[in-house]
Amino acid sequence: MPATEWGETTMSRGGSRPLKPTGVVRMTSLTSRLKSSAWVKPVLKQINKSRCGAWDLIHGVDTCGEIPLSGLDFSSKNKSAGLEYQSHHPAVTRAALQSLAIRHEDYTFIDIGCGKGRVLLIASEFPFRRIIGLEFAPTLAEIARRNLNSYRRGHQKCTQIEVVTGDAMEYELAPEPQVLYFFSPFSPNVLDQIVQRVEESFQRSPRELLVMFSGVIPMRERAFGSRPQYERLRRERHMDVYRHR
Repeated sequence: MPATEWGETTMSRGGSRPLKPTGVVRMTSLTSRLKSSAWVKPVLKQINKSRCGAWDLIHGVDTCGEIPLSGLDFSSKNKSAGLEYQSHHPAVTRAALQSLAIRHEDYTFIDIGCGKGRVLLIASEFPFRRIIGLEFAPTLAEIARRNLNSYRRGHQKCTQIEVVTGDAMEYELAPEPQVLYFFSPFSPNVLDQIVQRVEESFQRSPRELLVMFSGVIPMRERAFGSRPQYERLRRERHMDVYRHR
């Protein structure tokens, strides 16, 4: 879902706080009333589904849908802890990647729980050293590989992309500068263990390490925001960016 905000601000009397112009206040009030209507949520969901489908059609890929892991035929001791696959709006991911004050060529981008691979395709618009998608559901991993092959490239700057079928609880991070991406892929308990594995990897091989985490704020805080070794560089409506100190 795109994070869109608009409208200029003016200062209140005394200059103590910004005020929205009347038109924006009225629009905000109208939007709030609409969102509270029972019929609005399914309509917005259908609009987002149509936008997602259009993006897939334009780029020749299949990245849309909400797919519960319980409905996929594979075995894993952590299957029940995995959350359903959802595709993220490209603008959200792209804006976060653009905010990174790094030389992309020095970093490997890793999407932990990459699903069908949409984030990998967006990340390829940036000149990362290489891009890795980690996915423990074989069906989703295979779809992601097909998407890499069929993707109608526009501004792709990284072609060193691979999808690894494997469990994040067992995956060993290479000792190299990395940008790790999470879209709330696991239940809190499993996520805690994966974050601990990331920390152990860092302690063995200190390096430049950035984390992009998308999800509800309590989940972001539990995963990285509450940990003193991580500095939060950016907080947006849908995503946080952290740097290991």
